[in-house]
Amino acid sequence: MEKTANQSLITDLFDNFAVAGPDYRICYIGDSFRKLFEKNNLIEKPEEDTKYILKSKILRESIDRLQEEGDTEFVEADENDIKCLIFSSGHPGGEVIIASDEKVSNISHIKHALQERVKELRCLFDVTVQLESSEPFNIVLSKLTKIIEDGFQYPDKTFVNIIIRDKKYGRTDWHQDSIRSVITSEIELGEGKKGKIYAYLQNDEGFLKEEKSLLDEISGKITRSIERNEKTKDLEKQRKILLAKNEALLRLTEECNQRRQKLRTFFRAITDKIVVIDKEYNIIMSNKDDIGESGKCYKKLFNLDSRCEECPAVETFTTASDQEAEKQMGRNFFMLNAYPIFNSKGDVDRVLEVCKDISDQKILEGQLIQSYKLASLGKLVAGVAHEINNPNTFILGNLKIVQESLKDIFPILDEVYKEKPDLKIARLNYEFFKENINVLVEDMLKGANRTKKIVGDLRNFAKKDEGTLEDTVDINHIIMNNLTITSKQIKKYADLKLDLEPNLPTFRGNINRLEQVLLNLTLNASEAIENGNGFIEIKTSHNKADDEIILTISDNGCGMSEEVVKNIFDPFFTTKRNRGGTGLGLSISYGIIKDHKGSIEVKSSPGEGTKFIIHIPVKSR
Repeated sequence: MEKTANQSLITDLFDNFAVAGPDYRICYIGDSFRKLFEKNNLIEKPEEDTKYILKSKILRESIDRLQEEGDTEFVEADENDIKCLIFSSGHPGGEVIIASDEKVSNISHIKHALQERVKELRCLFDVTVQLESSEPFNIVLSKLTKIIEDGFQYPDKTFVNIIIRDKKYGRTDWHQDSIRSVITSEIELGEGKKGKIYAYLQNDEGFLKEEKSLLDEISGKITRSIERNEKTKDLEKQRKILLAKNEALLRLTEECNQRRQKLRTFFRAITDKIVVIDKEYNIIMSNKDDIGESGKCYKKLFNLDSRCEECPAVETFTTASDQEAEKQMGRNFFMLNAYPIFNSKGDVDRVLEVCKDISDQKILEGQLIQSYKLASLGKLVAGVAHEINNPNTFILGNLKIVQESLKDIFPILDEVYKEKPDLKIARLNYEFFKENINVLVEDMLKGANRTKKIVGDLRNFAKKDEGTLEDTVDINHIIMNNLTITSKQIKKYADLKLDLEPNLPTFRGNINRLEQVLLNLTLNASEAIENGNGFIEIKTSHNKADDEIILTISDNGCGMSEEVVKNIFDPFFTTKRNRGGTGLGLSISYGIIKDHKGSIEVKSSPGEGTKFIIHIPVKSR
């Protein structure tokens, strides 16, 4: 009779208690309890949720305290004339049980019954958690058997097995003869197949009706989990089919992209800048990332705010024919070619424009013209040098005789001066004459020697010095030696800065002639500095890629106009005519560097200084 009464009491309790989680969310609530709470507005169900939430402030405060303390005790909470007993599950922050005071007739029976129900509810909760985990399903089923055993009234005497598709999960260390009671619940596997949950009890107390309900609830959860897994598998199959079709489409797309990429690669490999423009000069397509596919062509190509005056696209749009034009931007030169693109009606609605940088070509043309000039002047210079050299040789020889004669004459004149203090020579007092005549003769010798040097330079200009490039040249050594000659002159006008790369490779050349080049360029740089606060930098480096020595001489002097730069290497061209310039220094330097199979380049602008860049190959090309 006691067992039957307990069962009735427990059934009544299940209908009149609730389980609340830490966020006041109702995990379970009996029908009678739910109707009572809804009537007194103690719970609510948000539209987006499937579970009730406890609204009562008094009940919430009691729940918070019990969850914080984690103690198992009864707390009486009076709410709207409804008396409830609240006690925790024994875990801080865990679930809380809310039961109706009216239905409790024996507190000890209630406590025991509720503890059993808590076990069952925790069992259901843990089963749900396991079924929703990402672990393999066979591992989940093995864990469920232990969870179910712990949820029964006699866990030490209970054994649970789950059979799914002829595979058994759970303990096997029990003997069939010890079993006193068995309950089962079927699991739907789909396609008419079934599984089962078996619960075995080793005492004579027998299973409670609630334990059979618990087992049925768990089997339902497993069934729903299997259905979800089957649906997931079906979805996975559909996904694989779609993926296969998608891969086929991707392959076709990839083939198209590869062909398109090949064409684009060829397009981008062209070093010239290519753009396709419309009639408003908007860029539709280009082969360079820095240009892109938007903006005006004149802005992207030349950074201009309006259309180029010499734009060939204008004529192409009008005449539907190919056009060509040359454009200069500062020191750079460009060749523009425009080609028409016709639409379906035969009209030109787009133009393909090719922009080719021909600056290097212009430099080569200038160098070629320079070479023609030098060649044409060669014969003339040779004849002039010969005609000047003959009389200058006489002058030098005679001046040396005069200089030696003065040494012999002065002792005689000194004796005459003692006897005749008013002695005059060439209408000059003897003492003044004696003091200055040697200076005059020395100046004449210097002038004659300079004439001789100019004649020699003219000969060097007119005729290559064959067979003289036999020295082992260390360009840094030449620079340091040359500074002993030029440093005094340079320091009058500017500070000298050296940036010499160590361990430069040597090359075959003519040390004396290269010293002449360095002397010409450094003196020219010092004379270009007008305010006395300038600097001159001499820099050397080795370009390993081209295996060449690079010598750079730069200054912050007055600079040169573009017109001057064009003619700077012409023989007899000089901007220092009033200061004694002959116009041969740079033309001779140009020829010396050419003899060394190198090149010389100048960059200059008025007010921005000048830079000479010399390239000399380490190995003769």
